[in-house]
Amino acid sequence: MGALDHTPVAVNPLQYLDDKFMGYLAERRRDPQNDILSGLATATYPDGSTPDLIEVVRPATFLFAAGQETVTKLLSSALRVLGDRPEYEKMLREDRSLIKPFLEESLRFDSPTKVDFRLARTTTTIGDVEIKAGTIIMLCLAGANRDPRKFDNPNKFRLGRKNLHDHVAFSRGLHTCAGAPLARVEGRVTMNRLLDRIQDFQISEVSHGSIHNRSYQYDPSFLLRGLSELNIEFTPAP
Repeated sequence: MGALDHTPVAVNPLQYLDDKFMGYLAERRRDPQNDILSGLATATYPDGSTPDLIEVVRPATFLFAAGQETVTKLLSSALRVLGDRPEYEKMLREDRSLIKPFLEESLRFDSPTKVDFRLARTTTTIGDVEIKAGTIIMLCLAGANRDPRKFDNPNKFRLGRKNLHDHVAFSRGLHTCAGAPLARVEGRVTMNRLLDRIQDFQISEVSHGSIHNRSYQYDPSFLLRGLSELNIEFTPAP
C-alpha cells in the first residue's frame, strides 16, 4: 500500500479554473461582448456597486462545469438505453422529433444530479418531521423522479409518458437550473449528430458483460450520478 497523500483538498474543487476565468472576465469588463461572460462581468449589486472580480469568477466556473457534467452524464445514460434497446434507435432514426422526449425520459430515469440542498427559512413540517428554521435539507431529486405516486411504473423506461416533463432532474420553479435549456439543446444536437454518423449501437459485452448481467462503474459522488465510462460498439452510418 502506498503512502497516504495528506495534501489538503481545496474547499472549491474548481479553483484550478479561477485564473483562466479571471482573465476572461477581466477582458469582458474592459471590452464587453454580446455573451454570457460579459453579462456576468458587468453585473452590479442592487446598490450599483461592482463586485470584486473573484466574486464573479466563482459562479462563472460553476456554470461552466455544471453544464459539462450534466450533459455528459445525460448522454451516457441515453446511449446506454440505445445500446440495450435497439427499437429506440430505430424509432429515433425514423422520427427525429422523438429525440426530445427520449432525452426527457433519460433525465427522469437516470437523473444526472442525485440531490440538491435548501435552507428552511421558516419552521415547517414535511410529512411527520418537523423542520426548524435554519435547517439545511437535502432533497433527493433522483428519488423523486422514481416516485410511484407521480410516475406509473417508474423503474421502467417509457417514451410515451403523459407527464414526461414533470420530472425534477433540473429542479423546478425559482430554483430551476440556469443551464437546463442549454443542456437540453446540447443533448439534442449531440444525439442528432450521433445518429447521422453511426448506427447499430451496442453495449460492449467485453467491457460491461452480457445484456442480462451488465456491470457499470459510476463516479464516486453523492451529488452526481454518471458512468465513469461507457464502451459501445457501432458501425458507421451510410
